[in-house]
Amino acid sequence: MKIWIKALKGFGYVWLALICILIFIGIVGVWRESGFSGVLKLLSPFNLWNWLATIITLIPAIGAFMLAEKLQSKMKHSST
Repeated sequence: MKIWIKALKGFGYVWLALICILIFIGIVGVWRESGFSGVLKLLSPFNLWNWLATIITLIPAIGAFMLAEKLQSKMKHSST
């Protein structure tokens, strides 16, 4: 069970790192094409499609962390 917890946490951290790098590359690309005003449009709180895409890409990492936490608490309760 400990292996699964470590694997899930590792997957979550790797996924978060890759997504952060991907988002940064996307912002740099928008900056190069459209300048600062393009980045402002992209990161606008009213740009719902961008926020939805960000949440969807973060779901696997969040799910992995939640499952790892659940397995860890289950393991603690079963050992006592």
